[in-house]
Amino acid sequence: MGKQICRLASTAGIPVVSISRTGKPKGIIENDFRNVSWIEADVFDPDTWAQHLLDCLAVIHCIGILEEDPVKGLTYQKMILESASIVGRTARLCGVQKFVYISAGAGAPETPASYMENKISAEHLLNSLGMELTILKPGMLYGDERPETIMENAEIQKLLKNPQIGPRLMPNRPLPVNTAARVALHAAMTPGFSGKLSVDDMEKLAAAI
Repeated sequence: MGKQICRLASTAGIPVVSISRTGKPKGIIENDFRNVSWIEADVFDPDTWAQHLLDCLAVIHCIGILEEDPVKGLTYQKMILESASIVGRTARLCGVQKFVYISAGAGAPETPASYMENKISAEHLLNSLGMELTILKPGMLYGDERPETIMENAEIQKLLKNPQIGPRLMPNRPLPVNTAARVALHAAMTPGFSGKLSVDDMEKLAAAI
């Protein structure tokens, strides 16, 4: 989702600093990202990237994982809660006034409970920092860059038509990743905009902006 946000912002002429462990993605179309500065840094070592936040109006936090890999140190607690804590506290110290957090409305049926527990804990922590906070709570996001999500969405759309299953799935139905990206960017760039946004909220807002 970070790449989609960067593309939308850059196309709108908004300068963006993208901070990630890999820096500039491979194979991008340069003209789509002409206003993006790509920074390769370790999110868990804010001394390597904090200076890039000093002139930023807002931070959009897109870090997270769907599956844990403890052998590689990839746990929900570290990649969801700890990363949000470090980025949020660093943003506040750097004078950033607005923070947008990509949380989740619900995990997939097979997702461990700790996934959502850490998402909720991250929301509470960020809310305690005193910044203008917007929390996006999508279900599954799908888009062309991850073809498997297109197929998963097609299957879920069939289930949504089932009168027994559909009503339970509807509140956290899949969203196009570009819809969530547009809403995240709007929240970051709109003074006074804050709060939690459900799938319904994001769909309505994206249609209006």
